[in-house]
Amino acid sequence: MNVDLLLQSPVFILGIPLLFAFLTPLADKVSKELRNAVFIIGLLLTALFVSLMAYEVYTIGSWTYVFGAEDPTAITDVSFFRITFLADGFAVLATLTIIITAVGVGIYSFGNMKDFDDLGKFYTLFLLTLAGVMGMVLTSDLFNLFVWFEVTSIASCGLIAYHNERGESVEAALKYMIISVIAGLLLLFSIGFFYGEYGVLNYFLIRDSMDGAFIDILAIGLVMVILSMKASSVPMHMWAPDAYSEAPDSITPFIAITSLGSLFVLFRLIFFVFRGAVEPSSIGNLLIILGVLSMFVGVSMALKQSDVKRLIAYLSVSQIGYMMMAVGVGFATLGTADYGAFGVNAVEGGFFHMINDGVYKALLFLSVGGIIYAADTRDLNRLGGLAHSMPFTTFFFIIGGLSIAGIPPLSGFSSKLLIYKSVYLYNPVLAIIALVVSIVTLALIGKIFFNAFLGPDQKIGMKIPRSMILSMGVLTVIIVIFSLFPNYVVSEIIAPAIEALGVAV
Repeated sequence: MNVDLLLQSPVFILGIPLLFAFLTPLADKVSKELRNAVFIIGLLLTALFVSLMAYEVYTIGSWTYVFGAEDPTAITDVSFFRITFLADGFAVLATLTIIITAVGVGIYSFGNMKDFDDLGKFYTLFLLTLAGVMGMVLTSDLFNLFVWFEVTSIASCGLIAYHNERGESVEAALKYMIISVIAGLLLLFSIGFFYGEYGVLNYFLIRDSMDGAFIDILAIGLVMVILSMKASSVPMHMWAPDAYSEAPDSITPFIAITSLGSLFVLFRLIFFVFRGAVEPSSIGNLLIILGVLSMFVGVSMALKQSDVKRLIAYLSVSQIGYMMMAVGVGFATLGTADYGAFGVNAVEGGFFHMINDGVYKALLFLSVGGIIYAADTRDLNRLGGLAHSMPFTTFFFIIGGLSIAGIPPLSGFSSKLLIYKSVYLYNPVLAIIALVVSIVTLALIGKIFFNAFLGPDQKIGMKIPRSMILSMGVLTVIIVIFSLFPNYVVSEIIAPAIEALGVAV
């Protein structure tokens, strides 16, 4: 494969899901087997080009891909007025996190969704969501961010409402749609502020033009609110528990990964674009406050849940808080000696926790999906003894549960330890809150394990398909790899991401 094709990998990362999204329903007209083959080929090809982009970034460095240019990797005077994608260490971190979950969920859906009709439409929406969130994290201009934001929202809404025979699913999709419409309008409004003020939309040009005027602060505030809301941060998290719990079991982790996609975009903008226009401590402290609220509210609401899927959904909200708090500490210390002392470690911990969370959260949701598939109930009070008939799912749940709780030696502990150490140096209270939330999280995981898996065999479990076991096994292997080589993950994946944002020490 020649170098020119490798340098065009960002286009393939976006183009392949779009192409296969339209090929899948056509293949469905021929046979289910062909439809499934087309779908998985699209996913694996996308994963291949994510890997190729990562290889090229780590080998030769970052580049900007300019659509419509004779030489799309060359920067000229008009390059930034075209559609551009950024291929750098941060884009690699984001796309790797997204594609790992996408492939795992895609394999899982073959078994979990096999008895449902209209899977051609389901896979089309899946691939469109994948294309949308990939476009969000790769683009380097605000208008195309809006376009891919809308694609993601529309396709995700269709996935949430897939079980439209359930009133709860339709209600959850309606809430998500209302939130997404409001967010989209506000995003377009903020883009109008930037364009009206500076006449440009490219990240580089906006960064070089901003002077910290009132209109800049207003637009930045709107963007932060919008992306925090889509990331399911408290107090704008109200859509997430409904959407996560009512989406098909095989798709819930992927809806959750779109939240991480919004968080990736938020961190790209505040570090790469908005950094020089505002006082770092103001944005940093705002992120810290949102993070602490998300941790506390998420885990508190999880305490009262008997619906196992909804419980994990609230734990997902609490994990977003760790990332926002850690990155907030890093941003608040920018430009000071504290950044080199512990701020950069906080950012490392936050970014490491993002890729960790994408994997172990997917494993938890898929494990819970296996429970629901086998027992036909989500009520913890009606479950029990599943470890007798579901040993693999039991093991996978333990791995995911211990990871989200930050128990050593699993990867969740590695990223949380970085967070604990760095935020303690900023403010010891933050570390104490984070530790308490982890302890409560462990107790909640223990509650699920005790209620669902322990006890006498009630013989309510049916054998789950091999594809579901395979997908959970793949995610477990990735967690084990991250657990065995955390220093390598930080040095080879997280550090280049921080360097790409221009905030390396």
